[in-house]
Amino acid sequence: MEKSLLDKAAFDEKIDVFALRTPAKLVGDCMKKLSGQLFNRPRLKNVAADAAGQDTRLVILGEGKNIESLSKDAQEYIQSNSLEVIPHQVTLGYDHFPMDVILRKILPEGVDIPSSFETVGHIAHLNLRDEHQTFQKLIGEVLLDKNPRLKTVVNKTGSIDNVFRNFHYEVIAGEPSLDAEVLESGCRLRFNYGKVYWNSRLQGEHARLIRNLKPSDTLCDMFAGVGPFAVPAAKKGCTVYANDLNPESYKALCNNAKLNKVEGNLEPFNLDAREFIKKMTAEQVPFNQVVMNLPATAVEFCDVFQSAFENYEHPMPTINCYCFSKADDPKADAVKQVEEHLGMVISTDPDLMLLVHDVRDVAPKKRMLCVSFKMPRAAARDAGEPEYKKLRVE
Repeated sequence: MEKSLLDKAAFDEKIDVFALRTPAKLVGDCMKKLSGQLFNRPRLKNVAADAAGQDTRLVILGEGKNIESLSKDAQEYIQSNSLEVIPHQVTLGYDHFPMDVILRKILPEGVDIPSSFETVGHIAHLNLRDEHQTFQKLIGEVLLDKNPRLKTVVNKTGSIDNVFRNFHYEVIAGEPSLDAEVLESGCRLRFNYGKVYWNSRLQGEHARLIRNLKPSDTLCDMFAGVGPFAVPAAKKGCTVYANDLNPESYKALCNNAKLNKVEGNLEPFNLDAREFIKKMTAEQVPFNQVVMNLPATAVEFCDVFQSAFENYEHPMPTINCYCFSKADDPKADAVKQVEEHLGMVISTDPDLMLLVHDVRDVAPKKRMLCVSFKMPRAAARDAGEPEYKKLRVE
């Protein structure tokens, strides 16, 4: 174990208060009578042992409280039971202060306190600013101290800039292991957080889409990752064809199917997403739902549908395509993005059952959305100029 970088004794702080010397048998009654007027700090009791004897306890009054500032009923109770009011000193230490207070004491004035982090199993994921770099190991140590169930702290050191969507990071505190396990939609998912893409903030969206699926549905997940959509959908009874280009994600997806005993409902693939959809349609797999959960680039893959579905003999599926938008009207912009890559207008045909769901705020003026629609067969079979260009009015 690494030596602590913190001098925890430096956080000790003494508070002068008053206490009531109370017979042990009256402590419960006394606390009830003085409710709301007693010492109240997290992880500290408001009853202490009395050095004067084993038959009495010290019931500690709130900070700034004395006999005169108590309620009339409290004063009468103290007098009627002949309780002695005495000076008392409470010692606060490192363990009694929350994370933000400790960091405020550590970091220089003017440096913002890191206020949020993502948890992935036993891992805490921070996105520290340049101003925090000198103090990152201290920040990591405090975070672990104040969150005992966490074992590892990582800091993102670069943007997600590769086709597999995993990020650059460094472990700044705790154990080096990034083999994580999370529970989502009643399923256990295991993966190496440093080798795959995972976002815990999408748990609600995963649950929403799975909730809307029927056990009789057949799902094609084009960017399945480690299985946050695919595995729970298979557990629900859906037939799932799940694909991911990242070999590490594919490996975790296969393992998670076994872990949750859904191998019979889930068939995994390690292909490019376009090749995956072409394979499904060429083999005439009768699927009725498609998930495209890669918001940074998923809309760009809509161009495959025109050729992939050209000779498809089954009813057209519902497409659920995720994307980002920085527009003033993000919903309209999300539809426009899909239409441009699909090559056809989908917003004017009520039979396509267009639905745009606002998923979450990603950054200032940047939102994540899900565009759901029935795949138009006309787009798949139009061999000439894209229907979108024919219908669009500037």
